[in-house]
Amino acid sequence: MSIIARFKAIFAARANAAADNLEDPKASLDYSLRKLEDARRELSQSLIEVSAAKRRLQAQRNQMAAAAAKYQQQAEAAVEADRDDLARLALERKQESEARVAELDANIGSLERQEAALKENQIKLDRKIKTFRYKKEELKAIHDSARAQLKVQESLSGISKDLADVGNTIRRTEERILEMQSRADAIDTLVDEGVLQDVLEPDADDIERELARIGRNQAVEEELARLKANKQLKALPDAA
Repeated sequence: MSIIARFKAIFAARANAAADNLEDPKASLDYSLRKLEDARRELSQSLIEVSAAKRRLQAQRNQMAAAAAKYQQQAEAAVEADRDDLARLALERKQESEARVAELDANIGSLERQEAALKENQIKLDRKIKTFRYKKEELKAIHDSARAQLKVQESLSGISKDLADVGNTIRRTEERILEMQSRADAIDTLVDEGVLQDVLEPDADDIERELARIGRNQAVEEELARLKANKQLKALPDAA
């Protein structure tokens, strides 16, 4: 991998780590729940306003219905008094009141439908919020577990790397020891062969070293023969 590619990989890894730190899943879940709860409060406020408006219109509608009934009575009284002009005026006002009642009934019906829809949406939103609360806690627990597992895996990865480094160190040390032992054996061989001078025998030449070796070998053979002779003597019967 080139140096530039390595720098890019390091930068990307750090950028991803920074993004993970900035985007905390648990904080995002809490924020989403707050948004749902805000929507629930807004929905409740809208329901209150619609209900209040419906009650105001119902009050106006009752007033108009009462006025229409009153104009009906006035019209009947005017007819009894032979006042057609007053009766006509009362009936006109009655028609206006009844028309207003019809308009108010239509508006009240619209508000009632809005109120019913808001109540239904409120029930659905309450159910969603309840479900989200449970899901949020579940996701938080899973997130904590996953993060803990990741830390364990990262630790194990680091331990494995350390163990690999230790193994490499041991292997290099063993190779160095073997190399030094081989060199020591080679030096001894060269000294015995006279290729290298033994610092403990600086004045000995190769002939003297060879004679010394022969002498050592002869001493070994003589000692071996003496040991064998002693063994044979011990093996003779006492009567002999």
